[in-house]
Amino acid sequence: MAKDIIIGIVIIFAFAIGYFSFHYAFNIAADKMINNTYVNESKATVDVLNEGKQLSNRLDYVLLIVFVGVALGIVITRWFIGGNPIFMFVYFIILVVATILASVFHYVWEQVSSASVFGTTSLFFPITGHILSHLEIYTPVIGFLGVIAMFAKPFLVRE
Repeated sequence: MAKDIIIGIVIIFAFAIGYFSFHYAFNIAADKMINNTYVNESKATVDVLNEGKQLSNRLDYVLLIVFVGVALGIVITRWFIGGNPIFMFVYFIILVVATILASVFHYVWEQVSSASVFGTTSLFFPITGHILSHLEIYTPVIGFLGVIAMFAKPFLVRE
């Protein structure tokens, strides 16, 4: 279906903003708990909070996996969906709308990640920054791969 590309970029953007916000909030909370003498009475508590901070620094890789999974999911499902070339025009119109939406998401990401409130949080998300900064390029590429997978598969003769 043509709307899958729009759903895919919305999922990628939602995960990116969610992970970014979670990383910021968790690190602020963990730092305050480590500096609080009532919470950090034991070395085990400090170790757990530091491990949690290290794990939250790896959320960037999770978004890369989500991005690759969404892209592969779109292309693979296109292969199994039968398509009529008459509807290719509609697919291209939806792809243009998805590309415009991706450029809006790019702008929102730039505004959020460069906000002074978040400080150095964006330094922990270089892959996410790259994906969302180039989302308006990745969207038509994934869409065209989906078109190729849907309309260029061999004709199967059923007996």
